[in-house]
Amino acid sequence: MLHRLDHAAFTPQHTRIYLTAIAGHFFDGFTINLTGFVLPGVIAAFALTSGEAGALSSALFAGMLVGAAVAGIASDRLGRRYPLACAILVFGGFSLLAAVAWSYPVLVAARTVQGVGLGAEIAIVLPYIAEFVPIRRRGPMVTLATAAWLIGLPVASAVAVGIVPALGWRSMFFVGAIPVLIAALVALTLPESVRYLLSRGRREQAGRIVDLLTGAPVGTGAAEPASAVRREPTGSVRNLVRGRYLRFTITLWVMEVCAGAFLYGLSTWLPTVLKSRGIGLLSSFAYTGIITASGVAGAVIAGQLVNHIGRRWALAPAFLVSGALCLVWGAVQGTAAVVLTGALATFFGSGIAGSTLFVYASELYPTANRATGLGWAAAWQKVGGLLMPVTVGFVLSWHASSYVFFVLFAVLSGIAALAGLIGTLETRGKSVEEIAAELSTPDRPSHRPAPTTVE
Repeated sequence: MLHRLDHAAFTPQHTRIYLTAIAGHFFDGFTINLTGFVLPGVIAAFALTSGEAGALSSALFAGMLVGAAVAGIASDRLGRRYPLACAILVFGGFSLLAAVAWSYPVLVAARTVQGVGLGAEIAIVLPYIAEFVPIRRRGPMVTLATAAWLIGLPVASAVAVGIVPALGWRSMFFVGAIPVLIAALVALTLPESVRYLLSRGRREQAGRIVDLLTGAPVGTGAAEPASAVRREPTGSVRNLVRGRYLRFTITLWVMEVCAGAFLYGLSTWLPTVLKSRGIGLLSSFAYTGIITASGVAGAVIAGQLVNHIGRRWALAPAFLVSGALCLVWGAVQGTAAVVLTGALATFFGSGIAGSTLFVYASELYPTANRATGLGWAAAWQKVGGLLMPVTVGFVLSWHASSYVFFVLFAVLSGIAALAGLIGTLETRGKSVEEIAAELSTPDRPSHRPAPTTVE
């Protein structure tokens, strides 16, 4: 059954499921990244200091940290479909409260709860995609989903340019309520993960979904071996740092902290930093959109790159090049040079490295702990997102040179590059079962066979 699923053609049913899933993921990216475009209006409306503005952004990431960590565990125990719908409903619904917020504390509260839904969605949707697409499509499909998330920022930029001058910053949050409709589609139309169903012993339901995806019934010879359907403890954080997983998990978390600080610090403060360099507010919105759109291109290219050179050799060099470009970015003069250098830094950092990181995280762990593993990876990414906006806010409040802003991002990229070089497992061309079997093999001989986990 799983062999058929992994080696099937990409059918119209795959396409329908995939597009529905990434629609919610796109709005996740849109909702997170609208912060930088509403921030100038929010600062003016509530007379905020730089520290308070940074705290508003960090409140979102605090909620995302909690959502990512908890939702991964819940999804490994309850499935992918309904937890995903609930996550999208939460961040879409609380966008309405943010839109009508009558005070700074209310806005902070709304964004914090939104963050829970946003973090939860990220933790669930990528394992869901990785578990139903064919092996040869897994890397490109996950990176394309990341591209859909990343394109939320330039789209937010375009929407902000179009509606904020006329309707004010609150209008962005009204647009952010559209995912409520997507949540209903997810709950009503998407199938459950086949691998999750097998892990719970629900073979008949899993077989019907495989039939739907592949267009042919499961034959009598397609039965899974008993070991493949054995139920294992699910949603265990301890299993993420047990045995051979310890090294790879710690390395993944380090890279996620750095990637989160880069991505979210940039999206939150770049319009303000560009404005401080004499670029008008609307122009800073537009240039931020151009710069971040290059990350989308990087994510699309990463989908092919990871299939040709592997995850490890896409991660480390891309982080390193991005860091070097950040140092150049802070030193160049002139609008064209600033935009071009920033676009290249984002192409390698958020695009190639960031999207490859999510491919790697979504396939490193077995089914019983896949959402937990990606959820905790995403949670550590949010730690970076939590710390970096506050750090930048305080640095800017000290009237430090804007070059410090770019040095911070260069250092983070360098740390991520080193971690990626020395502590990643190459997963290219392997099924998630093969990866789990490789990591469950003990480092030294044992009298007991290693337990076989469900895939």
